[in-house]
Amino acid sequence: MRVAVDGIYFGVLPQRSPSDLIALTVEVGAEGLNWPYHPDYDEDDPARTAAQLRDAGLAVVSLGLTRQTSAIPDSEAAFREVFAKCVEAAGILGTTVIDCWPYRPVEVTKEAAQAVLASNLDAVVPIAQAAGCCISFEFEPDTTIERFAEAKAFLEPWAPTARLTADTYHIIRIGDDLADAGAALGDRIGMIHFSASHRGEPGTDDDQCNYAAFLGNALDNGYAGDIVLQYAPPEDAAGSLKRAISLTREVIKQCAE
Repeated sequence: MRVAVDGIYFGVLPQRSPSDLIALTVEVGAEGLNWPYHPDYDEDDPARTAAQLRDAGLAVVSLGLTRQTSAIPDSEAAFREVFAKCVEAAGILGTTVIDCWPYRPVEVTKEAAQAVLASNLDAVVPIAQAAGCCISFEFEPDTTIERFAEAKAFLEPWAPTARLTADTYHIIRIGDDLADAGAALGDRIGMIHFSASHRGEPGTDDDQCNYAAFLGNALDNGYAGDIVLQYAPPEDAAGSLKRAISLTREVIKQCAE
């Protein structure tokens, strides 16, 4: 199980260049990245990105689809086009997990967003299957799919190609139990995100996440993937990531015993 840095929170949002993001990831001792599929991150030249990552000894554990239109009405054609390109990039970058946030604008009802997402899944799941990929949807409050039980049931018709990105912060903030989520989702998880219950560094003051209970139950129920550190980075991003990586590895060790 690899511990990876999220390239959206630590790369795109703070406007850190791809080269600087790679250097940061090497510095903190992570094994890989959730690489952002984004115009500023060489989406039109994934071979160059793959070479940079290979030279740095880093893996792409997932590819973050940053154009969040999977559940927005009248954006179906654009989403399907970018998804097909993303699948090609995933093959070049050596990952099988495409991470997607089904964003729902406030003016779009949940029912309408879910209908769009279902239509898009009918279109893109065969593409992902043919490439040996899964598309992993993040569930969270106020978006298209919110709670872990609802999200699992919604995606069941397209499982196991359609999976769930389980983020500890989002599970906690909607009021669900992490241990229950890990047990219920298990092999339906495409990727795990570790983030404190306050969206900051895992394990810091007032963090209510029981990472070991969550991960242990997920592993016992079939999860066989990696862990991405996705949280709001403090000014000392390197120091924070080193601590978070150490904590995550201790949790992995504890769950293996």
